[in-house]
Amino acid sequence: MEEWRRGWRTVLGAALAAATGVNLLYFVFSLFIPHLQKETGWTLGEFSQLQALVGIGSLAAPLAGWAMDRYGLRRVWATGMVAIALLYLLVGFSPVIPTLFGVMVFMTGLIGVATTSISYTKAVNGWFSSQRGLALALSATCLSLAAIVVPPLLERIITLEGWRTGYFMLSALALLIGLPSILFLVADIPPRASDHDEALRRAGEGPDHFYRSAAFWLIALCHVGINTPASGMLSQMAPMMLEEGLTSAQAAIGISAFAAGQFFGRLACGWLLDRVNPQRTAFFFTLIPAVGCVLLWQTQNYYAAALFAVAAIGVQQGAEIDLLAYFVARRFGLDRYGSIYGWVQVAGWMGTLCGVLLFGKIHDWTGSYDLFQAGAVISYVIAATAFLFVRLPPQRVFT
Repeated sequence: MEEWRRGWRTVLGAALAAATGVNLLYFVFSLFIPHLQKETGWTLGEFSQLQALVGIGSLAAPLAGWAMDRYGLRRVWATGMVAIALLYLLVGFSPVIPTLFGVMVFMTGLIGVATTSISYTKAVNGWFSSQRGLALALSATCLSLAAIVVPPLLERIITLEGWRTGYFMLSALALLIGLPSILFLVADIPPRASDHDEALRRAGEGPDHFYRSAAFWLIALCHVGINTPASGMLSQMAPMMLEEGLTSAQAAIGISAFAAGQFFGRLACGWLLDRVNPQRTAFFFTLIPAVGCVLLWQTQNYYAAALFAVAAIGVQQGAEIDLLAYFVARRFGLDRYGSIYGWVQVAGWMGTLCGVLLFGKIHDWTGSYDLFQAGAVISYVIAATAFLFVRLPPQRVFT
């Protein structure tokens, strides 16, 4: 209870900021696609290429993580939140010129990476150890709740007022909720002089040699295996749901079902990480979305099955942040957490790039999403198996 007494404000601030940063755009961007298609005539494959630019920009994650380790978490995080809000305004006011739009999409990834899981997991990991799994889960629950509530509301706003108004709404959320949460709720990480030395002793490696660790590469492989299928389906979830026979309003509810699965996955996985073998917990939660992919692959025009399927995929996406942040902090300590987690995130974004590009292109080539959904099953199985081989040192409780 001592950890919660000291760290609850940071968990609350991290949760609110996580729900209003660039992560929210990743959930809802597919709602913009049908309206942008009408205005531009771009194909789904071309939208995949544009969305891949976000991933390219996000390869700056190690730099953002290093800056947080070097100059302070809150300073970098708040700067990123202001910058992404201003970029949303710029997108909303700018003409839709392919090159210009592509540059702004690239900048979304480049700037927005400072508001992603690097920031809020670093804040929470700094205040928790024995209750770390649950604290990480709770810090991401607001994002899941926002992804449940915002899509139907945003879809209605875009339908009535246009897609530009949707970007203005996202900007307002970042400035009015995200920024104050970082500045007034998130606390600076308490110093622990012995944490670095202890982490090195447990890991048995030098401070610059994390990339020589088998655990680092296994965690990176897990992130690739998770992100490749999930990012592809999330990037065009609305069109995919429409192809399943759903209406536009039902597709928005489908995104909410995905987010509901995330909400459950985050809380359940975080709670279990503190109580059950972490590798087995990771294995179980990474297999769940494979079931959802099988359902999507095998069903058509069946609303209930489609909702259950995307919810099952969402369960793992919810657990993903808990798992990766927990494994990195537990294995490598906190002194260089931002830098190491940043490199893990680069691996994940490589999977994101592949998933986003393949999802639209496979549809263009085959006329359906079936082949991608089948491949997603294999990807999740590989990631689940890799988690079983990550060796973790004994838990150390900070006082």
